[in-house]
Amino acid sequence: MNPWVYLTAAAVLWGSGFAQSLTFGLYGRLSDRFTPTLEATLPLGNFDLGARLQRDALGLGLFGATEFSALGRLTYGVRAGLGFAGWGVEGRVGGTVGPVAAGLEALYSTTLRSHLWVGDEAEGGLRLDLWGRYRLGPRETLGLGLGFKRDLAGFSSGTGELSYALRQQQTYTFGLGVDDSRLYALLGWRGELDEAGTLLEATLRAGQLWRLEATLTAPLDEGLSNLKLRLTAAYPWAATLELEAYGFRADASYDGGFSLWLRYTLSFGGDE
Repeated sequence: MNPWVYLTAAAVLWGSGFAQSLTFGLYGRLSDRFTPTLEATLPLGNFDLGARLQRDALGLGLFGATEFSALGRLTYGVRAGLGFAGWGVEGRVGGTVGPVAAGLEALYSTTLRSHLWVGDEAEGGLRLDLWGRYRLGPRETLGLGLGFKRDLAGFSSGTGELSYALRQQQTYTFGLGVDDSRLYALLGWRGELDEAGTLLEATLRAGQLWRLEATLTAPLDEGLSNLKLRLTAAYPWAATLELEAYGFRADASYDGGFSLWLRYTLSFGGDE
């Protein structure tokens, strides 16, 4: 798609005065050409409309939230994508009520979702994810996650994970899980590293499945700007490194091939 299409779309959204944010991006894999991307967020009353334009697909999403004062909060959203390779739809709902937090996500696509939303998983078909947390007390939380997948070839698999978190000065998480008959143990840690408020959160899944996820958040200035660094590494070999600061974001990934996604976000206030 001609890059002038992205510039024209950005000018229309900016000039209309409705855009809450615009994100300009460039995505590419080592063996493929680069794909310009344009993302916009528009406030519509109690909802946020999101749109993404890329080389071979257009995606739209509608998201909202309802507050129940001190009782809890409900979030919900739907996203759809249409491209030359096929189409996909995603719906999610989640919330908190008292000591209970839960969420449900359902996705279906006729092609790999990475063809519809660059940077997404290179998998298609049906996926269902259900998760929940229950606070046993001020310092203890039980967690449960369940998942189901049916890929484009018709093969099915399931996941399940049970965890226990203990909050002291730091938070420690322990658990057990299964992913398509592969058993693993879960270990997690979350806490501040210094007086400036640098926060580290790390989760390791080890056993017949190996996966490390770590997020470092460090304050950059008094204007509430943060440096965010995220690392995900798994075996069979796959890895993602994300760096975010001052509106810039860079995602470098390896999943059998290398990819890079560079983005810059302009925010115009609004509800953010």
